Amino acid sequence: MAATMVALAAATVAAGPLTAICPDCRNTTPNLIHDFESGDLICADCNSVVGDRLISSRSIQQKQHIDGARLLMSSAAISAQSTATNSPYDSGSGSDGSTASISTKRNATLAKALQSRSRSSKRSSQTVAQRHEQHLERAYSRISEMCANMDVSQSISESARSLYGRVVEKNYQRGKSTDAIVATCIFLACRQQAVPRTFKEICALTQVPRKDIGRTFKYLKEKLGEDAGIMSSDNLLARFCSTLSLQTSAQECAMVLNQATKQHDTLAGKSPVSIASACIYMASHLVGEPRDARVISHVAGISEVTIKNSYKLLYADRQLLVSEQMLALYPWLSVEMLPIP
Repeated sequence: MAATMVALAAATVAAGPLTAICPDCRNTTPNLIHDFESGDLICADCNSVVGDRLISSRSIQQKQHIDGARLLMSSAAISAQSTATNSPYDSGSGSDGSTASISTKRNATLAKALQSRSRSSKRSSQTVAQRHEQHLERAYSRISEMCANMDVSQSISESARSLYGRVVEKNYQRGKSTDAIVATCIFLACRQQAVPRTFKEICALTQVPRKDIGRTFKYLKEKLGEDAGIMSSDNLLARFCSTLSLQTSAQECAMVLNQATKQHDTLAGKSPVSIASACIYMASHLVGEPRDARVISHVAGISEVTIKNSYKLLYADRQLLVSEQMLALYPWLSVEMLPIP
């Protein structure tokens, strides 16, 4: 600031006090004014700036006053924030106490969240277990009721319930109808206990379509690896004859015919229901106690045409089936009473 430097000159000849004068007007009695706002030193006579950016004690005091006010405001804000975050029960003071309080509060919140999640999980598992038990109870009750309507032994009912429990345990019922599973378990239990029931009988009992029972039967047999038992015509003859109210002689004759068809393979490839129905139809006419094919079809659950087609094969081999030994054993039999197919 060479241009604006304060010119210092000797005011007297002797070495007297130094005096600041204006370098422009050179007035020995300068009228200098200090502008505190701009920090300049101005000559009041010529309006020249004698010195700029001067620091005075007043400026320093003003600056200190402003900085002090800012510091007080900052302290007040920090104190207010600390009061808001700290609880009355927090221990410690200052930043360490505040940090410890926040950490403790977060840990407590996390512990509460974990406890709440654990309780929710426990309640959910209890609800699932209760639903599982209720489902089994309803299914077992239905199986017992259906088996009672079928007039089968208690062992069949227990076997069906055991099968259903295994299906649920292995989660094989997923995507399957509960009614179809129940019907199939009863069907399997009957076959395992050597008292088989036809698909039509199970359908009539459970109101489940035969197609659904057949599909579910194949599926469970494959998944469980369960022995489905063997349904033979021998198991069906006695029950069908009893339902048809045939005498003992007709039942015995039907059983003899059934054994003869197996020996001669007369009805090879036919279903057990078809074999039993055809043998009953032929035996009822041999003993003079005929039953219509339509009545037998209603009991056996197969069509009348199926029975008559099987009977045609029996009639063609009548000389082999109704042998002289059979006629000697049952003299009341008469081949002439057989209807011509």
